[in-house]
Amino acid sequence: MSILDFLFPRRCVGCGESGVYFCSGCRGLAKSHFPQICPVCERGSIDGLKHKWCYKSYTPEGLIVMWKYEGAPRKLIAQIKYEYVSDLASELGEELAGFLKGYERSSLGCPLWAKDKFLVVPIPLHWKRKNWRGFNHTEEVARVLGSNMGWQVENLLERARPTKTQVGLKGKERRKNIQGVFGLSPGALAFRDFEILLFDDVWTTGSTVLEATRVLKEAGFRRVWCLTLAR
Repeated sequence: MSILDFLFPRRCVGCGESGVYFCSGCRGLAKSHFPQICPVCERGSIDGLKHKWCYKSYTPEGLIVMWKYEGAPRKLIAQIKYEYVSDLASELGEELAGFLKGYERSSLGCPLWAKDKFLVVPIPLHWKRKNWRGFNHTEEVARVLGSNMGWQVENLLERARPTKTQVGLKGKERRKNIQGVFGLSPGALAFRDFEILLFDDVWTTGSTVLEATRVLKEAGFRRVWCLTLAR
């Protein structure tokens, strides 16, 4: 046991069991997100694929979500996002990798998550917020996911300006708040031939992920899939 474990003991967010943030019992009770949804209309879609009738320029190929945003998963995300418990990245990243490796697709249009190769791109924080927080939680989870899946992780996006938090904003307010906020990082165009997996923690209205996808596709990235822990 490290000194940090002694000073800040790990407790399961669901039942309080010591030693872990998310025990096996509470993990089994977490509700999977079903059905998956189309990232454009947010209606049910097989494997989260974009509906043929929802085609719009610069939108994702599909969206895959692990959990419903409630109960223990919601508490886990709140702890890493708002209470800055960076150790949670390992458990969340490993849980996400297990979910993708065990995912059984129902459509040939869906990736074979356990076999296909992706370049994982985490949604960035503005550098001021990242410096203040000390880490970007989506990046930390993405790196654990990438390590478990054998996928490369790159910060292809950066925030051109700080934004106010999306919490509490309605759909139109969220879209306006995030519009034009992302730009490409230096050297990002060298990865244009890669299949992109854009990762964020939570899908609420999709405004953040859709804006990031638009920037990547306008820059010439042809295929962008989206992944979130919860919705």
